[in-house]
Amino acid sequence: MKRWYKLDNTAKLYPAVMKKTNACVFRVSAVLAENIDPATLQRAAETTISRFPTMAVKLKTGVFWAYLYENTNPLVVQAEATYPCMPIMGDKETNEYLFKIMYFKRRISLECFHAITDGTGAMEFLKSLVYQYLLLMGKDVRDDGLILLPEGVPQKEEEEDGCLKYHDEHARTSKVEMRKARAIQGTLLKNRGTHVVHGVIPSSAFKEHARRHGTTVTGYLAAVFAQAISLADSQQGYDKYPIQIGIPVNLRKFFPSKTLRNFVSQVSVNLPASSGQQDFGDMVESVTAQMEATLTQENLSARIATYVSYEKMLGVRLIPWFLKKAVISFISQRANNAVTSVMTNLGCIKLPPSMEKHILMMEVLLPSQEAASISCGVCSVNDKLNISFTGNTVESDVVRRFFELLHELTELDIDVYSNGWIENDTVSMNGIGSYPVYPAQPFGRKERNRVILPYFHS
Repeated sequence: MKRWYKLDNTAKLYPAVMKKTNACVFRVSAVLAENIDPATLQRAAETTISRFPTMAVKLKTGVFWAYLYENTNPLVVQAEATYPCMPIMGDKETNEYLFKIMYFKRRISLECFHAITDGTGAMEFLKSLVYQYLLLMGKDVRDDGLILLPEGVPQKEEEEDGCLKYHDEHARTSKVEMRKARAIQGTLLKNRGTHVVHGVIPSSAFKEHARRHGTTVTGYLAAVFAQAISLADSQQGYDKYPIQIGIPVNLRKFFPSKTLRNFVSQVSVNLPASSGQQDFGDMVESVTAQMEATLTQENLSARIATYVSYEKMLGVRLIPWFLKKAVISFISQRANNAVTSVMTNLGCIKLPPSMEKHILMMEVLLPSQEAASISCGVCSVNDKLNISFTGNTVESDVVRRFFELLHELTELDIDVYSNGWIENDTVSMNGIGSYPVYPAQPFGRKERNRVILPYFHS
């Protein structure tokens, strides 16, 4: 008999709000030292999926909630041919799976619909997939206890809903932030594509630089991001509301959960709309103080209590799914208006040393929103910190300004590569991390006046 799973507390949001212009799909990737062999990757995927039953599912809709149902269809890897983070609708393209495994040159990419997992869970799947791939390619790799192996038995804890398990009935609830934030401005790309720009800097050197300024990697980057938004030409004249950077927090760092499903909460740091005129040291201090005050077990318990209280309301539980979708979508839109942009940091990806030498970089990409948006994903491996921006606008000066500021402030070299906007306009880093050429689109004159990002070297 096939298994089914309730959507976890966080996942209930995504089937209600997903559409072609709001995909709720993110990507994690590994860029290897050699080009990918598609047949071997296919074998690795078929082997890996058995270890992740909560990934091998399709989305179904019931009377009151959507739910996940076991999927036994063949899993097929694909050559990357479309813009990153496009909608995954669980249709024939993916054999009803809610994720895609793709390859292009040296890159293996995993794109997931957020209802099945978060960045941490997806990265565990990707690590296992790449390990199996390298093993099948005849590489001398060992797991060293850092890889979930297909011969291992999935643990019950990996399938748990972390919010329900660690919900404290006596914890106070917290107020959901709904105050309007400054919005990213820009001309939407006509084809609803995703513009991607990556910057790579030495991880240990940057971490030490941030430590000397009394903050973390995330805190420092959030301050630079806010200042870049304030200073970019395309964002001038829109400073009525404060800049709010949403930062997803991996709750496993505060609660001892082993779940491979969603267990994340988003906190925000609030900065003046005129951050470009603020002293940068003061901005870093403000961001750090806000993060330290928010990221406590007490505060995060309050957030969990709030999320779970909504789910357990009898009135909410009895509302039919089609009405729930409308209500959740409305609330979600208000919450999105309270955030200027999102920056997520998956941290240093722990890999066995025998694997690390085969992996040049890892990447995290967040989806674009329905309105003009720029999001940032961060992770590191092999002392390379990859800062990846995704956007859906013609204008790219926020991203350019970000890397200019980062170089000026740290004096560290930054290598930049991109997927470009139009045919034959991709920018690679010494041939590494390049993207496929997308079909030509009918761009207007303004869309051709784009900014190509240079390398930032001293």
